Amino acid sequence: HYTDSGGQSDAISFSKSSTILQAAKRDLQVIIQLQDPGLLDGRVTLHHVKAGSVVARQGDQEVSIHFVISGLLHVYQRMIDREDESLLFVTHPGELVGHLAVLTGEPLIFTVRAHRDCTCLFVSKAHFYEIMREEPRVVLNVAHTVSRRMSSFIRQIDFALDWMAVEAGRAVYRQGDKSDSTFIVLSGRLRSVIMKDNGKKEMIGEYGRGDLIGVVEALTHQNRATTVHAVRDSELAKLPEGALSSIKRKFPQVVTRLIHLLGQKILQQVNVPLSARSLALHTPGSKWDAGNQVSNLSTVAVLPVSEEVPLTAFTLELQHALLAIGPTLLLTSDIIKQRLGAAALDSVHEYRLSSWLGQQEDLHRIVLYQTDYSLTPWTQRCIRQADCIIIVGVG
Repeated sequence: HYTDSGGQSDAISFSKSSTILQAAKRDLQVIIQLQDPGLLDGRVTLHHVKAGSVVARQGDQEVSIHFVISGLLHVYQRMIDREDESLLFVTHPGELVGHLAVLTGEPLIFTVRAHRDCTCLFVSKAHFYEIMREEPRVVLNVAHTVSRRMSSFIRQIDFALDWMAVEAGRAVYRQGDKSDSTFIVLSGRLRSVIMKDNGKKEMIGEYGRGDLIGVVEALTHQNRATTVHAVRDSELAKLPEGALSSIKRKFPQVVTRLIHLLGQKILQQVNVPLSARSLALHTPGSKWDAGNQVSNLSTVAVLPVSEEVPLTAFTLELQHALLAIGPTLLLTSDIIKQRLGAAALDSVHEYRLSSWLGQQEDLHRIVLYQTDYSLTPWTQRCIRQADCIIIVGVG
């Protein structure tokens, strides 16, 4: 019963709002196949969006699911190396937008605008998670609405991608190996090392979240030029050579984009001292300071050499200084127990803790891990999570 007509007045009367809200809740319940309609009570809000308003911006962390009741929402994406935006699609009445970011916990990958007056239901990420805890199956139903909008090609690539978990110290591939895939860093940190003819090893670069690994060898069909291993526990997406070739055939502009990224890296290497280089392929805009050479450094562990070290005072000062760079979070064992419960550090809650820490890395430019004074499970966790470790002593 929805139409594409815009709002007819600047204000929605209370009685009309109530009627629209109840009807929209019923339709939303059907779309996401919610068994208990009462779960929507108090968790959805009705919004009248003025023409020209920005509903959500690309890169936003605090996102909501928007269910269009009347009007249209236009979805745009800003290209990495251009200021202008491209129209991706238009969300019509009875459709959802923003649900992919809510499901994945990732920042919003597009901007949503109302070109004319619209009426929408908003479901915040926090409220959706509350619904999800009561009815877990709703995740699959909402995900299905995402997949329906995707092209068949994107779904094929999704099947082609492999997820990999790499423990700290393990090699992703070794120098001289056949190059049969490209890797995307989802979380963690990896290091690239080359073995010289004289037997000495030289560090080539480090890779953080969002970086591409092995793309040069994959494009040129050369054997691996370096050995890449995990500095800390990491998650990767593996793109097989065949999938990359398929992408190149269907979308030649992807190769142009990769060449652009490679060109940026070469220029960085020319203009930046060797000690400051990082040969990872950054995605500009994916971090708060992506142009910086250490922009993929996101976790720092602070370790005392003895109990005489005023560690808390030091880390608080460090956190205050780092706030000038971007959002910085300080975590201690006490803070973890306060937020996640007294048993949060027990081995049985390993996955929950890892997931939560990963979310904090997404939300903050830098996460500071303050260790305990002894080798507790929390101290071990801090060391495993760290991109770099600061050892603090008393002078």
